[in-house]
Amino acid sequence: MTPSVFIRQALASDLPSIIRLDALSNPYPWGKDLVVDALQTRKNWVVELGGVTQNPLVGWLTASVIFDQSELELIVIDSAVRRQGLARKLMIVWLDVAAQQGACELLLEVRESNLGAISLYESLGFELVGRRKNYYQIEKKGQTEQGHEAACLFTLKMNV
Repeated sequence: MTPSVFIRQALASDLPSIIRLDALSNPYPWGKDLVVDALQTRKNWVVELGGVTQNPLVGWLTASVIFDQSELELIVIDSAVRRQGLARKLMIVWLDVAAQQGACELLLEVRESNLGAISLYESLGFELVGRRKNYYQIEKKGQTEQGHEAACLFTLKMNV
């Protein structure tokens, strides 16, 4: 039986679950301090699976809003439930709320190696508008030398 999916605004009481999700499913975890700040200063939504008693929170999206722009800061989906459309559902909630609040443009950046995310963003109408070369550090365990990869910058103009 497939559990029900619920998307709702994040609450302060979600903090431990979001920190756990971030630590376990984000290859570059934010850590407690950044998650706390995001919950206090940004728009936040979570994905919960109904009927699941242990760790029902499986997704989190946080986005900043400045004037008529909203920027995706982070989206993370539990690695055990990826490729089931949960990130798309979270993104659509963000797009809808941003449009209702009069945002003219949505922005995001993503590691150039995150091809799954790039495909999702493009399918939602985001367009690549630039790259920041050597923006993200790549840390590989067991290696003394570290590399860098580009950040891909995407935008979506809203029809307000």
